[in-house]
Amino acid sequence: MAVPLRDDSPRRHVPWVVLALIGVNIAVFLLLQPASLQRGEADAGTLTEASERDLVEHFAAWGAVPCEIRSLESRSDGAVCTEDADRPIIDRKPVPASIVTAMFLHGSLAHLAVNMLFLWVFGAAVEDRFGPGPFLGLYLVGGIIGTLTFVAFNTGSAAPLVGASGAVSAAMGAYLLIGARRRILAFVAPLPLIAVTLPAWALLGPYLVSQLVTPDDAAVAWQAHVGGMVAGFVIAVGLRFFIPEAGLTRRARRQRAAAPTPVDPATWTLPDRPPVEA
Repeated sequence: MAVPLRDDSPRRHVPWVVLALIGVNIAVFLLLQPASLQRGEADAGTLTEASERDLVEHFAAWGAVPCEIRSLESRSDGAVCTEDADRPIIDRKPVPASIVTAMFLHGSLAHLAVNMLFLWVFGAAVEDRFGPGPFLGLYLVGGIIGTLTFVAFNTGSAAPLVGASGAVSAAMGAYLLIGARRRILAFVAPLPLIAVTLPAWALLGPYLVSQLVTPDDAAVAWQAHVGGMVAGFVIAVGLRFFIPEAGLTRRARRQRAAAPTPVDPATWTLPDRPPVEA
């Protein structure tokens, strides 16, 4: 496992969207999620029975529950779940909205910290390349596709999916397209106290492979990670094709527009001149 710290690409713009997304995720965690998460009880494994019940209900209410998304209705309205059916049933749950709200919830402080670190390292570079609007679209659409990928593999489950990992993976997939050879400073297991510099492909490639071999009994939504990463890569291909100037500064766009058009030597002509008399 590798934990990235920063990449070597210079920034042309302040990554306002990435900063806003990090701020929203932190605000949701601190202000809207149960207090037991902020106290670090989930990380330390010291949840009381009451706190654990609150968490389960909180995630059931705002997380993406596959069996509900499959039928676009809540369990209280008739959605049938064949796995984890003992989970709480929430009345008047906005099921379609949960596909998005789940992307801003986290199950622990460590979960939040890792996602935000990856978002900062990879998302800032992608926003710098494509611009704030296209990056926000890539992030949200990639996250939704990641969630739907998870749902496709777990259609009967009532266990909610929470976390920004699918959307962050979309940013990682886009980064793989635009900066596979860029250098990433990272901590790499089993050397947690030694930072090494790796090309981006050497970090992101093994990450993708590790998701594909995740054990079925692991509490990791690897399907969302893979779906988000593939979606981010494909969306970035489209952005680079349809918006070739995305991410350029206004000055760079003006300079490109004002640059002289190359002349084909085959079209060169000489001005007419009178014959030279000897």
